[in-house]
Amino acid sequence: MLSRIIVACALALSFSACTTAPTRIALDSAAKQELLEVTTWNQLPQDEMIVRAEASGVGAATGGGLIGAIIDSKVGESRQNKMQADIAPFYAAVDDFDFRTLYTQALTAALASGTPVKFGAVETPTVLPTPAESEARIKALAAGTGIMVLQTAYTFSPDFKHLQVTTHAAISRAKSEQKAFLNSYVYVSAATGAGGVESIKAWADANGAQYRAASNEAVQQIMQMLKLDLMANATDPADLPKAAAPVVPGVYLGAGPLPVLASQNGRVILRSLSGNLVSVAQ
Repeated sequence: MLSRIIVACALALSFSACTTAPTRIALDSAAKQELLEVTTWNQLPQDEMIVRAEASGVGAATGGGLIGAIIDSKVGESRQNKMQADIAPFYAAVDDFDFRTLYTQALTAALASGTPVKFGAVETPTVLPTPAESEARIKALAAGTGIMVLQTAYTFSPDFKHLQVTTHAAISRAKSEQKAFLNSYVYVSAATGAGGVESIKAWADANGAQYRAASNEAVQQIMQMLKLDLMANATDPADLPKAAAPVVPGVYLGAGPLPVLASQNGRVILRSLSGNLVSVAQ
């Protein structure tokens, strides 16, 4: 249990940092004509939800240094120990839930039709490839073929109120250094509970019913965003409705109203200033 929390700190930092990038590359008409078939590499390394304790911030408040670091370490250790007890019911409630299988099945169904290029097999490796292996796979592509790499992570917001799922997508094609398609998709659930332990309990209640429902919604929203973006031009229509930019932890959406690409069932899909798509509750 403790390893889940410790590992989460590093994963959460990289997860948050990644959601501010990359800059979007739309799938243009030339790429759509060139790509006869695209294999999908679905990379989802997590076996389960990873949660994290928030940093204490005591060290910074006391001016940093060795004493501050020691205080932070002790406070962090105490919080981790307490969290082990707090999150145990959640893990017990969702122990049988397989997010990877849910995501892979939805992805396979989504890419089967209604896309601007033909997608072939969806591969979900149990062990992530090394950068060298990925590069070799891309270099070996035959003319007219491509590979779409999807990298997905899921976590709770720091206050545990929201489930957040992010997928980064990139399409590479034969004999080209330039990506044919590139973007990120972020799902943020509606708030569950009042935060902290109360939210963890709410996610665990009724055999994890709220968590299971939010995960299903997240997967469907990610698929919708991916398909919308594959079909979209480099510039969205100017007459799209606009909505205020929400606050999403770790994701910079930009200031001012954002274009609304879809709206249904109390949710909107917005395009950030960097081109990323985000699904949030209204």
